[in-house]
Amino acid sequence: MLEALQRLAPAVLRHLLAYGELLCEEAGDALRQSRRRALGLAVTVAAGVMALALACLWAIAASWDGPNRLTVVGGLCIGFVLASVLGAAYTRGARPAGVPAPFDRLRAEWRADMRELAALDPSLIDPSHPSLIDPSHAHGK
Repeated sequence: MLEALQRLAPAVLRHLLAYGELLCEEAGDALRQSRRRALGLAVTVAAGVMALALACLWAIAASWDGPNRLTVVGGLCIGFVLASVLGAAYTRGARPAGVPAPFDRLRAEWRADMRELAALDPSLIDPSHPSLIDPSHAHGK
């Protein structure tokens, strides 16, 4: 085991440095994407809430002295329920095609390296964790 470790130490160190670089790059990409989406979502939600509040106020004020006042309030309530259901369904939608999940490249590199290590010395790989080598055994796949 010690001999194998001495032979593999330079390669392991190079791979650790490469993992560090890849992790920093992917973390930066994920942060930029999430920050831009969060800012866009905050602006959209704030403007949408204000517009909806003013539209509701206008509809209720317009029907206040009429016989359909409760119908307008009920219709607004039903409309908001439908909008929230549609928003929840949209949020649960799939990621757009061609956009990798965060840290997919890092995961793929790790599995490739684990396969190479298993080919060099099978005793270095823990057989109780087949997902380290074979992605078909990974959780959630």
